Amino acid sequence: MKLKTRIFFIFTSVLIFGVLFYINKKSNLSIDLSKMSLSNERFDSIVVVGAGLAGLTAVIEAYQTAKKIYNDDIAKIHSFPKIYLIEKEKNIGGNSAKATSGMNGALTKYQKELGIEDSLEQFAKDTLKSGGNLNVPSLVNTLVHDSKDAVEWYSQFNLILSAISQCGGHEIARTHRQAPRADGKPSPVGWNIISALKKFIQEDLKDNVEVLLNTRVQKIIKNKEGKVVGVEYETTNLETKETKKDVLPAGAVILTSGGYAHDWTDTSLLRRFGEKTLKDVPTTNGPWATGDGVKMGTAIGAGVVNMDKIQVHPTGFINLKDPFNPTKFLAPEALRGYGGILLNAEGQRFVNELSTRDFVSEAIFKNCSNYLMKHYDSKEEKEIEKKIVLSWLIMNEKGVNAFDAGSIHFYAKIGNMKAVEGIDQVSDFIHIPVDTLKATLKKYNEDADKGYDEFGKKRFPFKFSEDDKFYVAAITPSIHYTMGGLAVNSVGEILTPRKNVDVSTLLNTATTTDDQINLKPILGLYGAGEVTGGVHGKNRLAGNSLLECAVFGRQAGRRAIESLLYYNDSAVEKAKSEEKEENKELITGLSSTEFKSLTFREFHESDNCVYLNLKSTYHRVEPKQALLLKNTTTKITQQVLCSNLDDGGDYGVIKIDMKQLNDDSLGLKNMAPGDTIEVKLA
Repeated sequence: MKLKTRIFFIFTSVLIFGVLFYINKKSNLSIDLSKMSLSNERFDSIVVVGAGLAGLTAVIEAYQTAKKIYNDDIAKIHSFPKIYLIEKEKNIGGNSAKATSGMNGALTKYQKELGIEDSLEQFAKDTLKSGGNLNVPSLVNTLVHDSKDAVEWYSQFNLILSAISQCGGHEIARTHRQAPRADGKPSPVGWNIISALKKFIQEDLKDNVEVLLNTRVQKIIKNKEGKVVGVEYETTNLETKETKKDVLPAGAVILTSGGYAHDWTDTSLLRRFGEKTLKDVPTTNGPWATGDGVKMGTAIGAGVVNMDKIQVHPTGFINLKDPFNPTKFLAPEALRGYGGILLNAEGQRFVNELSTRDFVSEAIFKNCSNYLMKHYDSKEEKEIEKKIVLSWLIMNEKGVNAFDAGSIHFYAKIGNMKAVEGIDQVSDFIHIPVDTLKATLKKYNEDADKGYDEFGKKRFPFKFSEDDKFYVAAITPSIHYTMGGLAVNSVGEILTPRKNVDVSTLLNTATTTDDQINLKPILGLYGAGEVTGGVHGKNRLAGNSLLECAVFGRQAGRRAIESLLYYNDSAVEKAKSEEKEENKELITGLSSTEFKSLTFREFHESDNCVYLNLKSTYHRVEPKQALLLKNTTTKITQQVLCSNLDDGGDYGVIKIDMKQLNDDSLGLKNMAPGDTIEVKLA
């Protein structure tokens, strides 16, 4: 063979081999990654999927926790973690940026400044009542107890949520937002919070956080031990439309990708769980709300809860210039919280405007259906007639100024509200006789003087005068929120059934009412926000969505980073094969010579167990392990046996069956989430 031919043959062979190797490598990235151990330094990172409020909060809390606990001992095992924030849209914010009513909080400093007396018990009672007691009790307990700190946590970003309203379903005013701006410009709370957190991440955390936009996570990857070790994703170049697929290793993945209130895709969760009741109902959600996180989670075995509980918000604006558009701009709860009333086509009130969302929506469907709407369609060049559900929302200027005049003027500017002078102009606009409207307002004022009406309303923010300046909007119930989602515990760990269940069975298990004792964590997978389910039951209270993102975004971010940094995977794997006391300490994160401070998670009535958080999700205490517990305040000490189950599923937690104790002298049942207790191996 000639030299040139031989060289050409070798070159061609190498080229072909290289191409095949590259293709094989790309097509088997997830397989290769799934075989890797968490001890690899590439896993000293966290991936957060979804850049709404829950995602941004999780990123910041994870970073701040890492800064707080990272020390020389941890540095010997882990590098300082990198955080990746992945968002499939081109912008940060999601539905959180559209929120306008505010964030709930009980016992906040802002309530105290305004003389508002609240309690954790009443807040929990309101949440459970709205949820029809289908809420997971431990999640409600954490939501309520952490609400004060969550609301005040945002002040570090100059977000002073000092304006407080009482929204539907609340017995007490506790929905916080920023005060109206002095210059009269709109001050939407969701947009303001998202903008401040986005700025902080992009400027202050730019060396530790990488934001990937136009990037869709397609798969969560687990290794052979069942631990989540990364994600598979696809990035789109918006200019060239070219896509690139890759994998990203991670020591933890936090799902904050939102719900499925706009999911009419081929794998639609709305169609599966709510098609019959939601047919022809518009939505307030953006097109991104397609339940991606729920689908990816169930694909690797995550449990779900309350999937058939889909909230229809009573008031989505009907823009009279485009009345048949299936996507509506939300008319926030706070409009009714500041005195807005609802009228049917006959000009009559028909409901307590401050009742729960499901109740008000039902009343609108019952009293305001079959409104004949005529609209000229310029595209089809003809007039279209349809019967729709329509109620009129009416406010006066006092209510507008108390809410946020800038936002109201914005609604008017885009055609969602109309400002008119006097009751006669209201009559002309909504085509209801003026005498009827006068009689309705007169009765409302009389009821306000009495302090109650026939619909059960007891709070009347402002009375009306016939010569008021009125703000009027057409509204209709709209799909707004999905209470269902992935099963999660109070520290943000995504859960899976203890027994193997296929995906189809998981998705067909719509509602769970127990307190998750038959579930266990998927190691390395966390979640927060609307992608998860259980905290709201059958119906969410106004203001609990942003609060859920804040509370559980912080919980998930904190738990994920602590689990990563407090755990020595390589040492534990080696220790499992050796029977030494120090190895037990590595596996449990506890000590036999000194007390370690652990936090209280929850008490479950369903199994009569108190749950304590181990330092890491990966730590595990064997069943019947003897433990010494010491109350940090009273110094009382008791010996107990660990009540973890012997199926190996109780990672990251110590369960203590209270039946083994003659008395609760340690005060375990009376502890609140986050309270500490000292624990030592006995």
